Amino acid sequence: MEQTATVTLLPTEPFDFDLSCGIYSRVGNYTLTAYIEGKLYKCLDLDGGPALITVEEEKDHLRARLYGEGTRKQLETTAGWILSSELDLGPFYEKADEVMAPIARCLCGLKPPRTATVYEALVIAYTEQQISLRVAMAFQERIVKRYGERLQHGPNTFYSFPTPTAIASADVAELRDLGLSRNKAGFITGLSKMVASGGLDLEYLKGKPTAEAREALQGIRGVGEWTSDYVLVRGLGRLEMVPYDDIGTRDSVGLFYKAGERATRREVEALLGRFDEYAGLANYYLIYARFSGVQPRETGVCRKPFLPASKEKSVCRQRAARSP
Repeated sequence: MEQTATVTLLPTEPFDFDLSCGIYSRVGNYTLTAYIEGKLYKCLDLDGGPALITVEEEKDHLRARLYGEGTRKQLETTAGWILSSELDLGPFYEKADEVMAPIARCLCGLKPPRTATVYEALVIAYTEQQISLRVAMAFQERIVKRYGERLQHGPNTFYSFPTPTAIASADVAELRDLGLSRNKAGFITGLSKMVASGGLDLEYLKGKPTAEAREALQGIRGVGEWTSDYVLVRGLGRLEMVPYDDIGTRDSVGLFYKAGERATRREVEALLGRFDEYAGLANYYLIYARFSGVQPRETGVCRKPFLPASKEKSVCRQRAARSP
């Protein structure tokens, strides 16, 4: 597939590309998003056809390339969005307490990933309701391979995230065959039909205040507090939001703030509430640190999570004057 556009990205510092993308190398299946040998791959639908975006570091900037459908402007907007490249971590680091400060030093430059569209975030959220992440990811891979467009790039095969139209034509039984519960299959097909018909514009929510967007999301069938808050963080970049009842969140807060004892919802609200509009970002750092093996109140050089030993290097460096 021929390259159709290229752009230079200059993310707001501090930004660690390896660290931020490493989450995509943690599993063996690559389907629509992957981080392979220092390059990020994102397969998606642009202008009615499959496209592949790649991003890699080149000296003091990032180079994004587009293969397939789409324009240079779409490339720049989408690549910057999924990487949270405009996010300034400085104000968050300034709020770090004695527990968060060593974690922030260890994960300096880590930015949270975003989905390309709100629809993608909501479908993913549906699959992750009340089951383990590993099982949910297996469901996601089946959905993408069944309804997404296949794209070959060198030795790697990717699939674009399915369009609402592609899933709208499916019936509940088809999704049930992929392992989804009847309720989840109904939620996903119902959502897809509304979006495909033009009856629901999820991207419109990006321009709405958080409270209004949350209310609109919870008006969709199958969307409760946990699902709406997940979508607000992953799909709309609202970093003040936290899924307070999430077991992973409660365990991560408990590990670092309560000597390993699972935190209650009230305790999570109180502890993460200290970070104000960055409460969701603080939650992401705690979860990332927990699964990366970062030890509570650890200082010094930390092992880079999800990356092979040959790629390890210190991430505890000062990359901006406002870093901790």
